Amino acid sequence: MPTAHRNNHPPKRHGRHSSQGWTLAELLITMALMGLLAALALPTYQQQQRQVRRGDGQAALLQLQVDQARWRSTHDGYADTLAALGWPSDRSPQGHYQVILTEANAEGYAAQAIGLNSQAADWNCTPLRLNWQGSATAILGAGEHPDSDPNRCWRR
Repeated sequence: MPTAHRNNHPPKRHGRHSSQGWTLAELLITMALMGLLAALALPTYQQQQRQVRRGDGQAALLQLQVDQARWRSTHDGYADTLAALGWPSDRSPQGHYQVILTEANAEGYAAQAIGLNSQAADWNCTPLRLNWQGSATAILGAGEHPDSDPNRCWRR
């Protein structure tokens, strides 16, 4: 019985051999584009994060306002330290701001929330300010100048 002759050679391909994967040039171009997009997006992302974190400083100052009102209801003046108000530290609830009472007397008080760590880069809105005068006048401010526009930083 004759044996059949088998061809053990792979079939010949016509045209170009298809490759799998990326060439070095394609990889470098892709990485350069990704780097460019990241460089453009990162500052915007960081600014959005700073805007969101302002709420932490605002919440701390508004809590201070409530605590000062409670203190004033039983004392002749406003508290001149955070410890007197029962605050365990001078940090805002999430720790992005340091809260400082800059003035306190029988007529009112002034407080600031100063940005810490990455929040310190929020130049236009650091520090956040709350000045309380008389029986019911709150003056909100922010930034380098005490009379700056609070509507930019104190959005409600």
